[in-house]
Amino acid sequence: MPRAGQTATALGARLPQRVVLGLLIRSFPPTHVDRILDTLGRREQRQRLLPARLMVYFTLGMWIFGSHSYEEVLAEILRGVPGLTTHPATHPPDGVTATAAAIGRARRRLGVDPLRLLFEDVAGPAEQVAPDPLLPGCRRTLRLSVVAVDVPDTNANRIEFGDRPREAAFPGPAFPQAQLSLLIDDRTHRVVAAALDDGSERPPLRALAGSMTPGTLLVMDERPFSAALWSAVADLGCDQLWTVPDGLDLPVHMRLPDGSRLSRLPGTDGSARRTVRVVARPSFCLVTSVLDYRAAPAERLLAVYDRYRASGHGFEGISVYQGGDRLVLRSKSPDLVRQELYAMLCVHHTIGELVDYTLLDKFAPSAENGRPSGPVDTL
Repeated sequence: MPRAGQTATALGARLPQRVVLGLLIRSFPPTHVDRILDTLGRREQRQRLLPARLMVYFTLGMWIFGSHSYEEVLAEILRGVPGLTTHPATHPPDGVTATAAAIGRARRRLGVDPLRLLFEDVAGPAEQVAPDPLLPGCRRTLRLSVVAVDVPDTNANRIEFGDRPREAAFPGPAFPQAQLSLLIDDRTHRVVAAALDDGSERPPLRALAGSMTPGTLLVMDERPFSAALWSAVADLGCDQLWTVPDGLDLPVHMRLPDGSRLSRLPGTDGSARRTVRVVARPSFCLVTSVLDYRAAPAERLLAVYDRYRASGHGFEGISVYQGGDRLVLRSKSPDLVRQELYAMLCVHHTIGELVDYTLLDKFAPSAENGRPSGPVDTL
C-alpha cells in the first residue's frame, strides 16, 4: 500500500513488490548471474543452503522488501522465484531455513564484485546516451550528482566513511555516510557510471573519467563552485554547466547576442584563470565552458538546468519500498555497504525509467532525527 500522504499513482501502487521482483529476474536472468559468478569463481564447490546465485537475488530483493527482516526477504525471494536454487545439490532440504546470521555470512562470501559487475554490464558506455534534444550539435548531457546515504553507526563504518555533518533539514548528531558519485542521464534517469567516495578525491573523477568524454555537457550538482574542480573536469575534455551565486565576481569581457556574456573565473585557489560564458537570471548565474552561443544558446542552457532542478536525484522510487522517504542501508561493514549500493543501482536500472518522478514526494526527514529507520544487519 502507499504510505501516508503518498498518492495512488506513486511507484508503490503502480509496481507491486512481486512485479518488481519479476522485472529484476528479466533484467538479470539466472544465466547471466551464473556467468558473472563463474567469471569471478564464486560458484559453490559443495552443497550450501544459501548458494551465491540466490544471494545475488537476495541482495537485490533487500531494496524491494526494505521493511522486511533478512529471513522475510529470503522467504519472499524463494516464494516469488520458484526454482531459483535448483542447481544440482543446492536445493535446501525440506524444513531447513536460514537464520539472519547465516544470511549475513552468505552475503560476505558473495562479496561486492558480482553486484558491481551486474551494474556495469547494464550501465553500458556513456556513448550510448542519446543526444540531448535541447542542445544543437548532437551533444550529450549528463549530470554529476552526489548521493549521501546514512549507514549504520559501527566502528568499521565510521573508520571507512567518517562522520559527515548533517544537513539542516535532517538535524541530529553526525552519522556515518557513504558518498556515492553518479553520472546520470537526466532524460532517462539512467546511471551511466558510479563511484564510491574513498576520501582521496571528492568527487572521484578518476573513477568516472571514462564516461566524461568530449561531446558531453556535464551539469554539476549544486555544490559550492570550485575553480580547481572546474579545471579538473575541463582537462578531461568534457564541457560543463554550473550554477554560481549571483554575487560571484564575474566581470563582463564581451556581451553576446543571446544575452549571455564572456568572463573569466576568479582563480582564487591558484588555478589558471579560464574564460567562461555566463548566463544570468535574477537569483543565480550559470557558467559554462561552451563559449560559442550558437552551439548552446542561453535559453537552451536554462532549459537544461531547469530540467535538472526538476528531476530530483532519481532514487525516490526505491525509497518508497523502504517504508520511508530516505535511502536506508542496513549493512554494518563497509564491504556489505558497497554491495548494497551496487544492488541499489541495479534495482534503479530496472525500475527507473518506469517511474513518473513528478508524482513522487521529495525526500523528507524520517523518524528519529533522520537516522536509518529500516532493519539493520545484525552482524
